[in-house]
Amino acid sequence: MTIKESDFISELQFCISENDLIKAKALLQFFSEISPKGQIRSLFEISKVQDKVALYLLAFVNEQPISDENIQAKLYELLIDKACNAHDTIIELIQIQQLKKRNILIRISGELQIKKALPILIDLLLKETDVEVLKEIIKALSSYGASSGIRAIADFIYYGNEELKQEAIFALAEIGGPAAIHQLAEAIRGDSPTDKLIIEALAEIQDKLAISKLCSLMSSHFTSIRNWAIDHLVDIGAKAVPEVIESLNINDEDTVIHTLHVLGSIGDKSAIPAVVKLLATRPENANIRFTAYEALEKMPSTKSAISLAVGLEDTEEHVRLAAARAINKNMSPVLAAGLKNMISPSNPLAETIAATLLDAEADNIFDSIIEHEYFSKFAVNYVTQKTHPEAKKKYAEKFKAKGLDSFANMIEQTISEVQAEGAIKVYAVDDSKMMLRLYMKKIHKLGYEVKIFEFPADAIKEIKKSKPDLVITDLNMPGINGLEMTRIIREKYTKDQLPVLMITTQSDFVGTKSSRNDAKVDNETIMQTGVNMIMHKPFDDDQFDTNVKKLIKQ
Repeated sequence: MTIKESDFISELQFCISENDLIKAKALLQFFSEISPKGQIRSLFEISKVQDKVALYLLAFVNEQPISDENIQAKLYELLIDKACNAHDTIIELIQIQQLKKRNILIRISGELQIKKALPILIDLLLKETDVEVLKEIIKALSSYGASSGIRAIADFIYYGNEELKQEAIFALAEIGGPAAIHQLAEAIRGDSPTDKLIIEALAEIQDKLAISKLCSLMSSHFTSIRNWAIDHLVDIGAKAVPEVIESLNINDEDTVIHTLHVLGSIGDKSAIPAVVKLLATRPENANIRFTAYEALEKMPSTKSAISLAVGLEDTEEHVRLAAARAINKNMSPVLAAGLKNMISPSNPLAETIAATLLDAEADNIFDSIIEHEYFSKFAVNYVTQKTHPEAKKKYAEKFKAKGLDSFANMIEQTISEVQAEGAIKVYAVDDSKMMLRLYMKKIHKLGYEVKIFEFPADAIKEIKKSKPDLVITDLNMPGINGLEMTRIIREKYTKDQLPVLMITTQSDFVGTKSSRNDAKVDNETIMQTGVNMIMHKPFDDDQFDTNVKKLIKQ
């Protein structure tokens, strides 16, 4: 059927003048067959009538296929204009199921904050089946910010398609407040993309309760959930510190360690008193002591520095190294005098402390005490006999810079650049620079070639280019954790081809397939993911040496 545009306009004008809506609707079925100019003219004619009548006609026009974006924009503009003074009509139209494109009407009700529509939308949310309509209802309810819609919206996180789950999560984040935050937090069930979106939503809200919920997720047994929460807390930054500090009081050692990691990564000085107070209680768990000192390195303050010296006498090597690095960031004349006293020959721990300062590559400390006779002589002997070639080069340069050329020459004579042909290669991956230094020292002592990586992505790239004989990795790392890295490695190499040794502070693990939020998985189960062996910090040299040799021989 060919439509003459002038006849179409004339007929529309007649129907409007006679208030004949039935004929007007019948005519408007051909709206899409006239030119854009004719469509604009038609909308103009409709705009001149009473708001209620205009809304009905515009809603029917909206049902027609319109490809021109300018016409769509004009139609939407008119709908909003007429709806401003005809709220009841918009509500009536929303409830007409025969209208296939109620989305725009629902959106307008939310934009205009039509309060009378709120219970209607909530009721529709329970009855409607069309996904697109449901998405628009959820968006509209979020724009109201009303708590009455929270329960109905939250139900979509648990069932329905992924689009509706996402819209529900976004809507609850937009509404905010205690009720919405509790619904979001309760919907976290395990390791899934939905959980990640929920955590992102909590991080976007950023009020005290939302941050507190994120902090509670540091206790999750699911590695991904825990890491997502940690990453977002770090991104929030100083604003999160007061709530994060509260987690230091939780009676769970793993949570305390994660909390210290977050505080260190944020690096805000306001956390220093809480961390120093924790250290003053002398935690039995060496990993807590280590992480506390490591955190203090990242938030330096000379006021707290004097309390760090006790860490140099710790029984665990990695704790002493972390304490040395923290002291290094807070070096002062008072500390220098104290360190010289600690490494005097009369102190039975002097050699242990001096070795720690050297292994930590604490430049500020070295420069402050290098002229101490006992330390300088010990340093030359220790560096020549027990350090990695890279460390030897560094200390040779530092001795030269101080004018101690004879000491520098002694060190340089022991540096060997040549790696034995077919040397065993070990890659160590850890986001802690201190642990990487420790691994470098221990692996070098075993006579193996070692390469260290602070970021798992870099290690994966290198492994794909050149296969080592062993990979040592931490569990909890930002971006890609140890389990995820292992899974990627297993896409190319079997457990026999490339063994993976995981070293972690974590006391238990959770698999990703469990539906239970508290499901724990033992070491045997975790090794099914591709890890050959798990070691828990702290460990001694004999244990480390034995396990590394065992895995390399496989």
